[in-house]
Amino acid sequence: MIHSPLRLCLTFSLLLILNATSSWGQWLDWEMASEERLVLTTVANNDDEEKDIWTADLNKDGWMDVIVVRKEPFSAPTEPPKSDLLLLNQNGVLVDATATYAPEFLTNPSFARDIYVTDVDGDGWDDVVVANTFNQQPMLYMNQGESAEGEWLGLLDESAERLPSLSSDQPLICAIWAGDLTGNGSEDLYFVNYRVNGGGGTAKDFLLINDGTGHFVDDGEARMGDLRNSAFGTAGQIADMDGDGDLDIVKNTTLYNVSPWNSRGVIVLFNDGEGQFNNWQNLVPSSSPYMFEVVDFNGDGWLDLYVVDDGSDKVLTATSRTPDESLGFDVVNLGFSSSNGFGGNVHAADLDLDGDIDVVVSDVDVDIPPCNSGRRMAIYENQNGTFADPYGNTNFDWVTNSYDVALLDINNDGLIDIFSGKCQGYDIVMSANCALVASAADYDLDGVPDACDVCPTNPDPDCFEDIDFPVVETGHSMARQWNEMLLASIRGDFARPTVHARNLWHSSMLMWDAWSVMDPGSCPAFLGMDYDGFTAPFDGFEPANSPAEARDEAIAFGMYRFLKHRFADAPDADNLMVGYDLHMTTLGYDINFTDTDYSNGDGRALGNHLAAQIIAFGMQDGANETNNFANQSYEPVNEPLIVDLPGNASVSDLNRWQPLTLDLFIDQSGNAIPGETPPFLSPEWGQVTSWALHSDDLTTYSREGFDYQVYHDPGPPAMHTNDGSGTSDLYAASHSMVAQWSGMLDPTDGVMWDISPGAIGNRGAFPTTLATYGDLYDAENGGSPSPGHAVNPATGNPYVANMVPRGDYARVLAEFWADGPDSETPPGHWFTILNYVSDHPDLVKQFQGEGDVLSDLEWDVKSYLSLGSAMHDCAVSVWGTKGWYDSSRPITAIRGMAELGQRTDASASNFHPGGLPLIPGSIETVEAGDALAGQGGVNVGKIKLWAWRGSSVINNVDTEFAGVGWVLAESWEPYQRPSFVSP
Repeated sequence: MIHSPLRLCLTFSLLLILNATSSWGQWLDWEMASEERLVLTTVANNDDEEKDIWTADLNKDGWMDVIVVRKEPFSAPTEPPKSDLLLLNQNGVLVDATATYAPEFLTNPSFARDIYVTDVDGDGWDDVVVANTFNQQPMLYMNQGESAEGEWLGLLDESAERLPSLSSDQPLICAIWAGDLTGNGSEDLYFVNYRVNGGGGTAKDFLLINDGTGHFVDDGEARMGDLRNSAFGTAGQIADMDGDGDLDIVKNTTLYNVSPWNSRGVIVLFNDGEGQFNNWQNLVPSSSPYMFEVVDFNGDGWLDLYVVDDGSDKVLTATSRTPDESLGFDVVNLGFSSSNGFGGNVHAADLDLDGDIDVVVSDVDVDIPPCNSGRRMAIYENQNGTFADPYGNTNFDWVTNSYDVALLDINNDGLIDIFSGKCQGYDIVMSANCALVASAADYDLDGVPDACDVCPTNPDPDCFEDIDFPVVETGHSMARQWNEMLLASIRGDFARPTVHARNLWHSSMLMWDAWSVMDPGSCPAFLGMDYDGFTAPFDGFEPANSPAEARDEAIAFGMYRFLKHRFADAPDADNLMVGYDLHMTTLGYDINFTDTDYSNGDGRALGNHLAAQIIAFGMQDGANETNNFANQSYEPVNEPLIVDLPGNASVSDLNRWQPLTLDLFIDQSGNAIPGETPPFLSPEWGQVTSWALHSDDLTTYSREGFDYQVYHDPGPPAMHTNDGSGTSDLYAASHSMVAQWSGMLDPTDGVMWDISPGAIGNRGAFPTTLATYGDLYDAENGGSPSPGHAVNPATGNPYVANMVPRGDYARVLAEFWADGPDSETPPGHWFTILNYVSDHPDLVKQFQGEGDVLSDLEWDVKSYLSLGSAMHDCAVSVWGTKGWYDSSRPITAIRGMAELGQRTDASASNFHPGGLPLIPGSIETVEAGDALAGQGGVNVGKIKLWAWRGSSVINNVDTEFAGVGWVLAESWEPYQRPSFVSP
C-alpha cells in the first residue's frame, strides 16, 4: 500500500480512471492475474508443450486444483515424452506441487493427449486417468487419500496392476471419458483412438470395464464390435443422450471415413441398458467435427451439443428422443467470425450466473501448424439457448492461442475463472464481475463483500491492489529520473532497438537543450539547429526563476510530453501513462500545464516547446513514425522458413534474408506472439536523420525504386554460389563456424577458460579484408586470439586468473545482448550500464577525465547526449547496411547448404560444391548404423552437426539445459532459448 495521503488519493483516482477506460464493457469483464495466482517450479512459465487440463478438488480442501498433461505439439513423435503438472490451489493461488504430491509425473513422462479425473475405486477420492498416444499405454494415478494426521498423500501410479495392456490395436489415443456404462455403480473408461490418415487403416477404440474395485478389463470388442471403429477420433463423452436412464457414448470421427458410418461426424452409440452397444446415429454429418461438449443449453432437461468444427462451429439443440434408436436436433451454424476455422477444446459453465450454460472454446489444432490455427480463444454467451459473440474480434488480453482451458472458481468467490494452457505458458484470467454474486460473505469484516473486495483479507475498506506502473526514485538528478522512466517505458514496449536508439537520442537532445540554454558556455544540440532541413525555432531563454528550478521544470515537462507521445501505443501503455502522471504529481508539477510560450522565462513552457519540436522532428526524419515505423519498400525475396519443420526447401536465394515462422515469437520486451513471422526490422533505417554521420561517408544504392542509404559502406559479405566459386568457401566457413561453435555450449565438456582481463582483449590489429577475416577467430576451439592485459593499471599487479567453463561463458555472451523479457533492448543496455557506473562511489565526474567535477545533472545530460547520439548513429549506419545487403542468417545458410550436401569429399554420393564443408567431429555425414540414421536409413547421406541440441529436447526450461550432441543439419537452430528475443 502507498501510505502518503496524496499518493493514495491520486492512485485511487487513477484506478478509477483505468477501470473506466479499460473496462471491456461487453458482457463480462476479465482480469489477467497469472503473476499473483500462479507459481510454477517443475515446468517453465513459458512452457510451449501441447496441454490438456482437468480441474478437481484432489486433496478435498474445498479449493479446486488443476492437472495439466503435456506432450509435444505434433501428431507424430519427434521429441521425448513430457512430464505432467499438478497445481494445488492454496487459498486462490495455484502452486506447482508436482514434485511433492505427484513425483511420478516427473519420473514417468508421457505422450499425454487427454486426461480425466474421477473416483474409479469408490473410496471418495478422485483418481487421475491419463490418455497417451504414440504407442504408449494409458496411465492410472490413484489418489492415496490422507494420513491419520489428515495430510494428503498425493497420487501414485498403479497402472500396471489396475489397467490391462491394450493390444487389440495400436494405442494412438486422443480422448478419454468415464462413466458407469454397465450400471454396477463404478466408473468405466472409454478411450477414443485415431489414425493420422486413411492409409493407416481403421482405428479401434478401447472400452475398459471397471470390476467395481478400480481394476479394469478390455471388453470393447465383445460389447461394441465394429462400433469401436474410429478414424481421426479426437473427442469422446459419456452421457444419457436418449433419456432412458443408462449412459451412452458420444464420439467424433473426422478427416476420413470408416465403417459402419462411412462418413464423418459426431456419433452417438446407444447403450441397451446392459452395457452393450449395437445401435448408433450420426448426429451431425460434417467434414471436420474436431471437439464437442454435451450440455443442456436451453434448460429443457434434454442434452444438447456444441460442436467445434474446422469449418463453422455448430449448436445442436435436442428436439426428439427415441430411446436406443434415434435423436432429433435443430442444428445452428454459429457463423461468428471468431468461430470459423480450426478450433480446439470446448468447455461449458455458467459464467454470468444467469442459470444457463455458456461456452469457452480454445483454438489450437496442433497440426495447423502449431499455434497458428487462425483462431483465438473465444467466449460465447448463452442467451436462453441462443449463443451470442459479445466480444467479437476485439483483441482483449485473454484472447490468445490456447491448447486447452479449465473453468473453475479459483478464489472461491462464486465466479467462474479461466485457467488457460497457452501455446507459450499459462494464463489465469479472473472473472471481475463481483456484482453478479449473491453471497454477502465478508471475511475481513470491512463492509465490502468478498466477491467485490480487491483485498479480502485486509480490513481497511479503502485498500487497493498494487498497480504495476513504473516508479523512479526522486533522489537522482531530473535527467536521470526521466532517463530511468524512459528505460522503463522501453521495457514496456515492443522490442525495436532502432526505434529505441532513436528515442534515447531524441530524449538526450531534449534534456541537453533544457540544460544548455541556461549555461553561458554551452550551445543547444537541437533548438535552432538544421537537421536535414528541419530547424526547431528558438529565440533564446532567460529563466524567470532560478536556472536550477527552470532546468528541472524544462526537463520534466519536456520528457513527460515526449514519453506520453512516443509510448501511447505500447503494449503496457496504460501502466506507463499512470507512471508518468504519478511521477509528475510526486514532483509537484501540474500535468495540465500545456503552454509552449517560453518567452516569459517559464521553464515548464520551454519543456513543452522542446517536446513539441522533437515530436514534430520525429514525424519527418525518415523513420516513418506516422506509420508505426513500417517498411516502405522492402520485401523479402525468400519465403519464410518454418523453424519447427526440418530443412529449408522454401529458400530461393541463400544470399538474401529470410523470414522465420516461429511456433512462438518472444520479442525483447517479453511480449509473446504465437505463430508469428516477424518482419525484417528497419532495413530502410539508413534514411533516418542522424546526429553526426557525414555525407562524405554515404553511399546510396537503389533497389525496386527505393534508395538505400549506407554510411561507412563495408562492401558486400561473402556470397554463396552453387558451383563453389568466388567467395563461396568463405560464406560456407563463416556460417558453419556458427554451428561449430554451438557445439561448445555444453558446460560439462571440461573445457575451462580464463576470462580475466589478463587473458582476454588487447588485440592489436583486426582483419581488413574478407580473405583475412578468419584470422580473427579460433574456429576449432572458440574465441578470438588476443594477448590480454599484462597488468591492472589501477594496482600495477597482474590480473588474477578467472577460470570458468567455456560453455557457461559462451552462453552468457549469447544471452547478454538479449537480456530476456523486460529488456530495455541493446541501446538501453548501455544506458543501464552508464547509470550503474555513474552511481559507483569511485567515479569522479569529470568530463573526459579532466576539469572541474561536474554536478550530477551536468554529468547526466552530457553523458546521455554522448551515448545517445553515438548509439543512434550506429543504428542508422548498421541497419542501413543490413537493409541494403540483405544478407542471410546462419539458420538459412546452414539448413540450405545441408540440403545441397557437402562440398569436401567429391567422391561421395552427397557431394555438392555448394554444400556444407565437412569438419571431423563437427560436421559429418550420417552413415548406416548412425544413431541419427532413422528408420530404414532414411537419414543416411544427410549432414549432421555436433551442436546445441535445441530447445525442443528440454522438458523444463527453468531447470534443464539441452547440452550438445549430434543433430541433423536440416533441423539445426541457433542457441535460442524461449525467453530470448527472437532473431
